[in-house]
Amino acid sequence: MGSSSAQTVAQPAGPGTPAVAVSQKALVIGISGVQYTALQQAITQQKAPNLARLAIVPALAGGVSGTTTQQATLAGPGWATVLTGTWTNRHGVRNDYAGQAIQTDTLFKRIKQAGNWKTATFDSWSTLNALLSPAISAGYIDAAVDCAGVDSCVVDAATKSISTGSADLVFANLSGPATVAATSGLQSDYPNALASADQKVGQLLAAIAARQTQSGVNEKWLVMVTTDQGLDATGTESGLPLLSNETAFIASNQPLTVAGTTTAPGAIAAAPTLAQLATGATQADVTPTVLGWFAIQPSLATYAIDGTTLLGGSAPRSLASTPGADQASLALSWVAPATAPAQYQLYRDGTLIATLPGNATSYVDSQLGKTANGIYTFNYTLVAGGAAVSSLAQISYVQPVLLDSTLASGLIHFFSFDTGLADAITPSVSLQQFDPASATTESLIADNFSGKAMQVSSLNSAANALNGMKLADDVSTQAQFSIGFWFNSNDLQNDSPALGNKDWNSGLNPGFVIAQESNGTFKFNVGDGAKRADLSIAFTKNTWVYVAITFDTAALTATAYVDDPTYGLQSGTLSLAGMNVAKIAGIYSTIGLNEDARGNYYSRGNGVLGTMAYNDLAMWNKVITQQQVLSLFASKRSLASLLP
Repeated sequence: MGSSSAQTVAQPAGPGTPAVAVSQKALVIGISGVQYTALQQAITQQKAPNLARLAIVPALAGGVSGTTTQQATLAGPGWATVLTGTWTNRHGVRNDYAGQAIQTDTLFKRIKQAGNWKTATFDSWSTLNALLSPAISAGYIDAAVDCAGVDSCVVDAATKSISTGSADLVFANLSGPATVAATSGLQSDYPNALASADQKVGQLLAAIAARQTQSGVNEKWLVMVTTDQGLDATGTESGLPLLSNETAFIASNQPLTVAGTTTAPGAIAAAPTLAQLATGATQADVTPTVLGWFAIQPSLATYAIDGTTLLGGSAPRSLASTPGADQASLALSWVAPATAPAQYQLYRDGTLIATLPGNATSYVDSQLGKTANGIYTFNYTLVAGGAAVSSLAQISYVQPVLLDSTLASGLIHFFSFDTGLADAITPSVSLQQFDPASATTESLIADNFSGKAMQVSSLNSAANALNGMKLADDVSTQAQFSIGFWFNSNDLQNDSPALGNKDWNSGLNPGFVIAQESNGTFKFNVGDGAKRADLSIAFTKNTWVYVAITFDTAALTATAYVDDPTYGLQSGTLSLAGMNVAKIAGIYSTIGLNEDARGNYYSRGNGVLGTMAYNDLAMWNKVITQQQVLSLFASKRSLASLLP
């Protein structure tokens, strides 16, 4: 007879017939070492008729590459994922060593704690029995047999458990295919091993069918079949993140729904690409699918399961996290169910942090609540329509640097480029092309703040051609002034003016310039017609760096800064001693970008034509400090955030 502890549901009965209680039951069969393509061939060749009766889909093994969920495609981590619904960053099993401990709740524990169901495990692979020994000792597994490599022992024990109704959840582990693959690869013995495993699956399915004919028994069974890992092309358990190794499978007597596609019993899904595997079913889906079958919903405050149920397809999938560029936020993303929910609820460590619309597929958590640098983990749970998925995120948190609010004062010009070339301080002022007829000089591109930047292409080599952008110079006549901007370049130009108000044909010419050299350096130059001062500072190509120069004519100094993700904040001083500082304003009343103040530097045979990108170009009537330059770079925020 069935276990009295099993969940029962009263079924409608006909007139004069008493209601019959239906007991939910589940059989999970774990076959070690099944390669997906070999399974497809066995079914096509009609050598696996019992598995062919089930719905079969590929399932990711090995976690998500490049994240903390990534685990070796080995038996130990694979079975730990199947039986916990989590990856190695939660369950802690990293190899096939029997002395490891599963560090999170198993399916057996969740079943027992939810309703006093009876559980059983019959394992051919002795290491799996050892991994489960703490759960056995704690009473979460009522019956356990270590069959020590004998699959017939597993079938006999599981058949008895099914036939007597002594367990509501039965896990049966077969190791035949893995044993054969380890000794002889995927040659003729391996297809025979798959056929033998299929026969044993058939015996267990027959045991369920026989059980359901017993008098007084009314049970509804979920059957799931899975594997610990795929194997490589030679049948080796290499543990590497290869497509063949990472392609496991899940089969069921119930329809399986993944990303809006339902596979019915009797069908097998096509072998996946890596991209398809990353957003499809995973080994971690077995546990939540079984829990859902028993109508068990773990508390959202403590929910910590990375997989989602495959029955019904109403849950979001593949919840993932990426640390933000500021190292102080986490960007979350997920795959939405085929039918959008009314809304999502997002929890962090059990606390609701956001309610999102049903069409959302991402969220940035920028309020992590930490005040000190360090490595932190957060458990995120996304809920939709009662179904949930979790992800354990990790970040090497860096305390955010605040953008100095005093940088908003003293601004003469500020160009964010988010809405064009107009000045945010004086909207009637804007940057102009030296050549107004050019259609290619200026364009707006994506910047480092999720906004826009200005790209300046100086590419016209014709005689007397004009290149670059210009701004009327009402800055360098100030006794004190500063200019700062974000800059990005491929460093293919040489001796090319990035920004300046002088004729760069000679460094002695009056005015200043910041020029790009081909060896990954900026040259900062100031001249008065008779004397010059020069300074070089390195920068990293193809990334955004912050560049600034300040002038204090009373103190007779100019200070240059480059804040760079590789080199950090670098600075140097140019002495203006002995110079006629009035001539720093130059003679053209123009500031050029990717050109000098005349606009024809390149066409006069100087420098190297090319493209430069600028963002958040700012000019102040004061000397900004080193700490303010540091905040402009390290805060990772646009100066626009300080303006009304």
